[in-house]
Amino acid sequence: MIRTKKKIAVSGQLEERLVFFLFILLIMGGCSSSSPSDNDILVSKDTRYLPDYDNGDTIYINVKIAIDERGWNSKTPDYFKTELTKQWQQINARFNNSDRKKLLKRTYVFQPDVNDIIVYSGCSYWGENGANEKVIKQMDTTFFKLGVIYDFFYEGAEAGEYGGGCGDDRGIGTILVINGSEDFKNKYNDHFGVYTYRAITHELGHFRGVTDLYIDVIEAANNPLSQEKFMPDHCLMNDFCYTPDEESYWSDYAVKIINKVGNQKKAGLINDLMYEDFADRMLITATKNGDPIDAQVKLYPAEYDHTKWSSVIKETPLFVYSLTNGQFQVNDLRKLFFRSDNHWDRYHVFLSEATVGNEKRYLWIADYMMHESGMDEKKTYELNFNF
Repeated sequence: MIRTKKKIAVSGQLEERLVFFLFILLIMGGCSSSSPSDNDILVSKDTRYLPDYDNGDTIYINVKIAIDERGWNSKTPDYFKTELTKQWQQINARFNNSDRKKLLKRTYVFQPDVNDIIVYSGCSYWGENGANEKVIKQMDTTFFKLGVIYDFFYEGAEAGEYGGGCGDDRGIGTILVINGSEDFKNKYNDHFGVYTYRAITHELGHFRGVTDLYIDVIEAANNPLSQEKFMPDHCLMNDFCYTPDEESYWSDYAVKIINKVGNQKKAGLINDLMYEDFADRMLITATKNGDPIDAQVKLYPAEYDHTKWSSVIKETPLFVYSLTNGQFQVNDLRKLFFRSDNHWDRYHVFLSEATVGNEKRYLWIADYMMHESGMDEKKTYELNFNF
C-alpha cells in the first residue's frame, strides 16, 4: 500500500484529506449530521425511514447513497439495489465482528437508502461544486448524517479526480468510493468486490472519530538512529484494514473512541476529539538499578517523505531535555505534538533517545498513545528509560 497526505481548501476552509492509494481501490471518508427525535418518522418520496437512534443496545444510522450519472446509466436500478444491500450487510458484519474483545457498547447498523439514490453529474473531486458538495445539497441533513458516494468511472487527475481520504464537511459525513487507477480510466469499475466493503468499513472508523494509524508506521530502514520499526496496534485503522474478515480487528484504542462518539453528530470529530482528550503533560524519567539517574533526552520527529511514500525519522532532534535527579516534566504536551490551531497539523510520532554516558536507550511516543492516555484519565503520560 502507498499512502500520502493532502490538505484541500473547501469553501474557503482548509480541511484535512488523508489520501491513500491501494493499487486499484481508493476510498474517501468523512464525518457526520443530526437526526430528528425518536418519535419522528421522516418520509422521502415513497420511502419511509426509521430515524437514527441509540436505544442502549443498538446504534442505527441511515446512509444516503449517491452514484455518478455515467455509472447509474450503465446498470439497472435493481442491480444497484441488490448489490448495495448485499455490500452493506457485509460492512455491518465486518464492523461489528471486528470487536473481538466484545468491548463495543452497542451493535452498529448502517442502513443504506437503496430506494432513493442520488444521481449526480460531473467529476468526483472534493471542494466547491465537487461530488461531496453536490450530494450534501441533495441530502436531508436534518435526517441523514452520512452520505456514501460511488463513482464507477474514474476520469483522471486532469479532470480533478485524484483519490481520497477522510475529512468532514462541516459536520456531514461523506465517503467517496472511486478507483484511481489509470489502467481503469474511463471504464466501468466494479465497486462491489471484497476490497471495497473492507475499505468502507475502515472509513466508517473515521466517521466515528478514529484517526488513521498506518501513518504512524515507521519502517526500520527509515529509522537511521536505532534501526527499529514502529508499528501501532493491530487494527482496521492500521495496515490491517484490507485483511480477510476473520483477521479484521478493532484495537482497544479505536473501540474507546467509537464508544465515546456513539451516535452523535459533531464537526471535526477526528482531530478535535484527539486534541480535547490528549494527555496534558509528560513525565520523563531515567533510572538505573531502580535509582534515579541524570540523563539527556532528545525527541526526533517523524516526517512524511513523499519520495519514499513513508514516514522517516529525522536525524535532528526537535526537543532536547536535561533530566535532573532522574526526571523532567513536559508541562504542555499538546504544544509538543500540535503545530498549529488546525489540529490535523501535528507530529504523529517521535523517537525518544536517552543518553547516560556512552549508553543510549530508545522509546517511541505517538499521538494516539497520548490520546488514549487522556481518555483513560491518565493526564500525565510517563516515559521511563531504564539503564
